[in-house]
Amino acid sequence: MKKLITLTLCAVMALSVTACSNNNPPKKDDPQKQTSSQQIPNPWVDCQTIADANELAGFTVILPKTIPDGYTQKTIQAVKGDMVQIIYENGEDQIVFRQAKEGDDISGDLTEYKENNTLTIGSLKVTAKGNDGKINTATWINGECSFAITANPGGKGLDNQAINDMISSMDNNTNNSAVQPASPFIPFDSIADAEKLAGFTITIPSKMPEGYAPKAIEAIEEHMIQVVFEKNEEHMIVIRKAKGNSDVSGDYNQYSENKTITIGGIEVTTKGHNGKVNVATWVDSEYSYSVYAGFEGTSFDESVIQDLVSGIR
Repeated sequence: MKKLITLTLCAVMALSVTACSNNNPPKKDDPQKQTSSQQIPNPWVDCQTIADANELAGFTVILPKTIPDGYTQKTIQAVKGDMVQIIYENGEDQIVFRQAKEGDDISGDLTEYKENNTLTIGSLKVTAKGNDGKINTATWINGECSFAITANPGGKGLDNQAINDMISSMDNNTNNSAVQPASPFIPFDSIADAEKLAGFTITIPSKMPEGYAPKAIEAIEEHMIQVVFEKNEEHMIVIRKAKGNSDVSGDYNQYSENKTITIGGIEVTTKGHNGKVNVATWVDSEYSYSVYAGFEGTSFDESVIQDLVSGIR
């Protein structure tokens, strides 16, 4: 069951997350910056939910509850073991919120501004940079984590009050240690009930590998259904179906073998080790699917995966 808890936090169940650490954080380079002489692979991973980003980064992100009028959340991204960023957009204007385990200034904004001030917001000391009375970048440290809000670097900044409202709306009393984020999944006794919440139907294989029995049926409203099968409380298979066309497996592990196979006219991406498959993902029409068997210990022959995929709709 331990493996189930670990996976399902990745847009699924709650898990005690790794506390932020480092008492004297060094200044951190922006993960997205590239030099002209060396192209660095983009470390950011797009996430479906905040829970996905929490697990990938290794901590629980503390988001502003107040966002300036007109802005809506567009993108959730994370760097494994390091940082989460949320991007809000209002037309061509953009606000980027970041939280990381360490670093003095994690904004990634290297623009030289005319105005540099220190604001006191609650118990926090916030460094604010901008021009003409507006703020483009605000950075601060709370406990053992670093934070940044960046609005249109070098362009139109935000009012002092807007920055104050965003930071004040955060749960700034947290110590960022081993917090359990709420699970976005709701458990159900039947697939029919899960389908009602998710807004679509799911068909699971009529026959599972020997020894596997249904363990959990869960759904995220208007987004995803997952059905978990378990064997001897140590081995599991997680089947997911979700709206959209991204990878919904929640598995960010690196595998030595990655290939594409065709099953029933559908291209399926499989990942694993030593000729075995640990995770399979595919898209069919407007839905994404995945079969996950765990990173360590549990994996299947390709033929077993083919049988599973063929039975999922």
